[in-house]
Amino acid sequence: MDYDIGKAFERIEDELIASMIRNLEQHQIEEITNGYRWPQWQAEQLKALEDYKRRNKDKFSKEYQTINQNIRLALQNSYKDGATKQERKILQAIKRGYKGVGTNAPANVDNVTTSGEFFKINDRKLDALIQATTHDMKKAETATLRMVDDQYRKIIFNAQVYANSGAGTYRKAVDIATKDFLQAGINSIQYKNGSRHTISDYADMAIRTAEKRAYLQGEGEMRRSWGISTVILNKRSCPCPLCAPFVGKIFIDDVWSGGTADEAKEKGYPLLSEAIAQGLYHPRCKDVHTTYFEGITTSEENYSKKELDEQKEKYTAEEKQVYCKRQESRHSRMSKYSLDADNRRMYAARAKEWRERAEEYGKFNTDSPYVSERSKSAAANIKSVVDTKMLNSSNYRRMFDRLGENEKITRSIFQQSKAMLNHRSGSNFEDLCFIDSKTGKFLTRTDYNVEKQCVPSNAMKKMVGKAEERTIISIHNHPNSTVPSLGDINAAWNKKYKYGIIVCHNGNIYKYKVLGEYDSFRVNFLLDKLHTKIYNENIGENSIYKMLD
Repeated sequence: MDYDIGKAFERIEDELIASMIRNLEQHQIEEITNGYRWPQWQAEQLKALEDYKRRNKDKFSKEYQTINQNIRLALQNSYKDGATKQERKILQAIKRGYKGVGTNAPANVDNVTTSGEFFKINDRKLDALIQATTHDMKKAETATLRMVDDQYRKIIFNAQVYANSGAGTYRKAVDIATKDFLQAGINSIQYKNGSRHTISDYADMAIRTAEKRAYLQGEGEMRRSWGISTVILNKRSCPCPLCAPFVGKIFIDDVWSGGTADEAKEKGYPLLSEAIAQGLYHPRCKDVHTTYFEGITTSEENYSKKELDEQKEKYTAEEKQVYCKRQESRHSRMSKYSLDADNRRMYAARAKEWRERAEEYGKFNTDSPYVSERSKSAAANIKSVVDTKMLNSSNYRRMFDRLGENEKITRSIFQQSKAMLNHRSGSNFEDLCFIDSKTGKFLTRTDYNVEKQCVPSNAMKKMVGKAEERTIISIHNHPNSTVPSLGDINAAWNKKYKYGIIVCHNGNIYKYKVLGEYDSFRVNFLLDKLHTKIYNENIGENSIYKMLD
């Protein structure tokens, strides 16, 4: 659509957050040390909150009206577009000799109604779709403003609590108070499954889904007017797993084109409503059907098992790319609106990491299977070249003695670490090794060539499955010499490692393990804290850092 409604809501969210942070920064009291002036600061902020609420209601109510008008226009255009294109296809099929069979015989071409009359007659369902969509959007808009007000009030009081607990400077106290809010964004929309989403994300899903339904509705009404109800699901690259089984199949459209169960029984085709009940045309679905003309349309072949597996792999990469982009957006928002300079720098670095991961998944999805040799040449990274002198030094070797393992296991860990650093020097790729600390057996994977990822082989997965809990030591390299990621911590917890080791190309070594219950909030906090220490150079090179104990 020409007017991107999701982007419009994203801009409003950004402006609401920016205005809140400006208020928090404007009323800063630099000389606060013991909290005795925080009540004064709170009073100023509560006064600013009332102005903030009034300003937002006046300003964004008008903007919401414009957005809702554009929603109506977008759905009307999609409906007309679907009907017009479908009419053209039907006329072209008739010229190619389509006569129709039984109840599907088309009307006399010379007596067809004009497009103008068609749109006047067939707008009842469209109006219902528009009313439902704009009604839901208005509820979401109201919820967004209400949530921002509630979060602002919560931040005002939390900031004082953190300051009184010794959080440090004013800026750090405010950053801690706003962290959860900035991480999540204005996630005022809650789905039935309990997941929460921002209004921009919800709008993108809802409007795209509604536009598609309007388009299919326009197509269906045009088919109905010609007495045609047979459709076929088009074959496309990277279908979603829910829709792939229906590709190439012919249906009787009883949802939009007026098909009936009797017609489906007579022709031997399933009803489209049955496929939809099984998952076809879920929210954000990109698949689409087109008219099937008996004797004219060539039926498309279904996906083979091999094709389905390949398409599932592509779809998974696409989903991971979307996740990485969301994480990038989250950390970019935290970098942009944090008051403390160190925090801004830290979150910007993490946003960059997520952006790079998203780019890699994009490459994988665009050109799959990923060609390893070309990947190696494209991934050359001067910054990840390992200093062989450092690697062969006695000081580096002695670092592994601090792990507390017996001589055999220590030697194995050192040898595998050294081997993967030599192998991946100058690249952005990672090797992975599992060592059984009880038996000394080990397995490695050195052939996985997707940047900044390491995936265990089937044999390695079986090894972890058969081993006793807390006996497997996992080792992998980080070409950019970063600390353990949240994914690394998740793997250590899910697979119940004894501990994990990351060997960095700059000589750093990080040891991490999870004991007791897993707390993702605490893990994220510790990762942030570790990032801050490194950026402030509080952790020297060639060090072993225990993440959790």
